Amino acid sequence: MSREEKNKALMRRWYDEMWANLAFEKIPELAGPTYTRHDVRGTRAVTAEEYRDELLPMKEAWTISDFKYFLMAEGDYVTAIGTWKINDQMQWDWVQTFRVEDGKLVETWLPAMATEGRWALDEIPG
Repeated sequence: MSREEKNKALMRRWYDEMWANLAFEKIPELAGPTYTRHDVRGTRAVTAEEYRDELLPMKEAWTISDFKYFLMAEGDYVTAIGTWKINDQMQWDWVQTFRVEDGKLVETWLPAMATEGRWALDEIPG
């Protein structure tokens, strides 16, 4: 299996096992000890456990539906184009890039999520 295939397999676990099921307890298994996030809050480095704990309150408040994504990989980078609905109401669309190191997610770029999504499921490649 190529490096790109391994990295995409890790991302499928991130989305299919963790996000689709809100199984945030899997984050330390999938993310490195330091997970650098470049997102709407700025750039910050968190531990996998800190990120897990940040997301845990969502587990009780959210359900994820209409979830679809497409992955592209080159070297240590994987980009996802995706969409989902939260609580069957608010649709979020995104394009996000991750960097993988030693089989773990260690960095991500998510400059914005469209929280009033307009992408149809059939508009996501794949």
